[in-house]
Amino acid sequence: MAIGKSHRRKDVRAKVTGKTRYTDDYTMPGMLEARYVRSPIAHGLVKNIDATAALAMPGVEAVFTHADVPKNVFPTAGHPYSLDPGHQDVADRLLLTDHVRYHGDEVAIVVARDRLTAIKAARAVVVDYEELPVCVTSAAALAPDAPAIHEGGNIIKSTSFEMGGSLAEAQTRADLTVQGSFRTPIVLHCHLENHTAYAYMDDQNHLVIVSSTQIPHICRRIVGQALGMDWSRIRVIKPYIGGGFGNKQDVVLEPMVAFLSTKLGGVPIKIEMDREECLVATRTRHS
Repeated sequence: MAIGKSHRRKDVRAKVTGKTRYTDDYTMPGMLEARYVRSPIAHGLVKNIDATAALAMPGVEAVFTHADVPKNVFPTAGHPYSLDPGHQDVADRLLLTDHVRYHGDEVAIVVARDRLTAIKAARAVVVDYEELPVCVTSAAALAPDAPAIHEGGNIIKSTSFEMGGSLAEAQTRADLTVQGSFRTPIVLHCHLENHTAYAYMDDQNHLVIVSSTQIPHICRRIVGQALGMDWSRIRVIKPYIGGGFGNKQDVVLEPMVAFLSTKLGGVPIKIEMDREECLVATRTRHS
């Protein structure tokens, strides 16, 4: 390899001829598909879930709710693990929740023999909610009477630091100061390939996860935290990825497909999110 000389990418021929296989291109005998039931409200408590109609549909294998999942809280950010507790990512997620904290939060999941059946069955699950007050700005979340989104208050961490001199003095010396309030919408990375993952148990009783992820090693650790499973029993495979741009640098689907496979005898189970789900339930830039 030399500076100023072009070099052909090793994967270019397979990609331009359509031979490259991405996560959703892979399948396995007996693979099932899963679909989340998502909250239509931004903040509230789940009072009751009725999955009778969904379970009666041909092809539906199971419905799981917050009552069925482990109570292990886990982080989702794709950061290396720190031995210093003060620098570890906040572990505040559950596989499914009965305390909805955003529009699109996961309250149940349906497993079926194919994707279309899973989608139809998820729509048939009836959930009763008790709606709670909503905070839509940081100022509202910091108010003394703001509803608590998590136990312990709405401030994750408070840090004080100084840089340079006094802000007040700098403002008095400035020729011009600008003050205002600015709003931005949610921004999604919009990679061509949506989030998708599947998991199965191999013949050595190891959990294998195939995922369109940017962080396979960190994903392995977080799945272990979520399921209370020894990391040595977990393998994460990352095929070619159809774009990520940082959006797939969080763990989103992997703990759930892993949980579902372990609950249903090790069979392969896949989740693929659609674009709307990626907008409401992945790690976008905040509005």
